[in-house]
Amino acid sequence: MANEEYKMPYKIGLISTHGTGKTALVYALAGELKKRGYNVDIISEFSTKLSKQGYPINQNTNLSAQFSILLHQMIEEISPIAKKQQCDIIITDRTVTTDNLVYLDRACSQNPFVQKIAKFMMDYAKMYPYSRIYLLPLVGELEKNGVRDLDKEFQHDIYIRLVKLLKDKKIKHIELPIPQKEDFARKEWQDIIIKNTIKDLKTKK
Repeated sequence: MANEEYKMPYKIGLISTHGTGKTALVYALAGELKKRGYNVDIISEFSTKLSKQGYPINQNTNLSAQFSILLHQMIEEISPIAKKQQCDIIITDRTVTTDNLVYLDRACSQNPFVQKIAKFMMDYAKMYPYSRIYLLPLVGELEKNGVRDLDKEFQHDIYIRLVKLLKDKKIKHIELPIPQKEDFARKEWQDIIIKNTIKDLKTKK
C-alpha cells in the first residue's frame, strides 16, 4: 500500500444533515480549485441518484438501500486510484464513515449487521483516508427537490446523531462557522477549505 498511498489524491469530505448546502459547496469548491490549476474529481451524493432508481431513502430506507449507497460511494472514491487517473483532489458529498452511517444506524440500528457494516467502512477509511472532513452547520431552509425529506425533526435528529458519532468515534473534522446572512454563496466556507487544501498540498509535496 505504501506506493499506492503516495499516489492517492487529496480527499475532502463535506458532511452534515440534508439541506445544509453541501452539494452547492462541492461544486463551488471544485470550480475555484480548478481555476487554481488543480485536477478535481467530484463524488456526488448517491442517495439522490439511487432514489431515482427506486431505492428507498430518508425515513423509509432499509438496510439494503443504505448499504448500496455506502458501497456505491466507496467504489467511486477508489476508482481514480484504481484506474491511476490524474487527479489532485477528490471532493465528496458526504462520507462513508459519518453522515451516511448515521442514516443507516437511525433506520436499522436493531439489525446486527449494522455494526459490521460500520466497522467495514471505518477500516476502509483507514486504507483510503479523508484528508480533511468539514462539518457544515445546521443552517438554511429545507427546499423541495423531489427527493429531500422536508421533515425538520428528521433533519435535526440526523444532525444531532452525526455530532454524537463524531465525538464518540473521535473522528477528526473541522466545524465550519455559521455564515453571515449576506453570504449566500458561502464564500467564507470556500475560503477556509481552499486555504487549508492549498496549504496541505504544499506540505505534502
